Amino acid sequence: MSNLAIGIDGCRYGWVTACYESETVKLFKNIAEVWAYFGKDCDFLIDMPIGLPSAEIPNRTCEQEARAVLPKGRKSSLFPVPCREAFAAENFQEANEMNRRILGKGLSKQTWFIMPKMQELDELLISNQAARLRFKEAHPEISFQLLNSGKPLMASKKTKEGIHERLSILQQFNLRTENLYQSAIHAFNRTAVAPDDILDALCLSAMQTIIQQNGKLQPQYTFPQKPIADEHGIVMAIHYGRKH
Repeated sequence: MSNLAIGIDGCRYGWVTACYESETVKLFKNIAEVWAYFGKDCDFLIDMPIGLPSAEIPNRTCEQEARAVLPKGRKSSLFPVPCREAFAAENFQEANEMNRRILGKGLSKQTWFIMPKMQELDELLISNQAARLRFKEAHPEISFQLLNSGKPLMASKKTKEGIHERLSILQQFNLRTENLYQSAIHAFNRTAVAPDDILDALCLSAMQTIIQQNGKLQPQYTFPQKPIADEHGIVMAIHYGRKH
């Protein structure tokens, strides 16, 4: 019997999780709570960098390779990942300078604002070997495109058209999608979690289910195809599955 396939996305409240098998969408304040609640009998696919570049190992090529499969208007959804040293900075300017010095490029404000979530996940995976084996990184836009038979999506996920488009794709994967989504929309305030966050979490639960169905394929489907580990031995790879 396969582990539960949990999709995770960051949200204003903290983190939103979705699982098709248990038909649940839940909110958690921090990533340690997610791990404590679900435990080792689950496989997690999360929209957050796993494995960080550093002065010791500066090359993280996941985003560069994954951008190649996205259309022009979607490539920016994969932003550069900061170096681990930048997390010690006390402000944006300091982090920006640190990243420029070590990786040769600055940081965006968007990246700066989600760095606390990156650090949460990084600290969990550094300290917890069991969690490291269960968490994999993925990207919702790539996952939606693959679920859509490789065809790029037409509308932004922030629009009504984009929400409907993504719901339709997920409904084809699982007929319970609409009910799960609507239940979550009514259960949670939008100041806590946005509609597109819920859809992204559902998408990653769907993709993790497909990854499990793919089984122990060698090589696994990842960007890059031959990933390397960071200075803590955490593999840097964006994962995906393919329907056969």
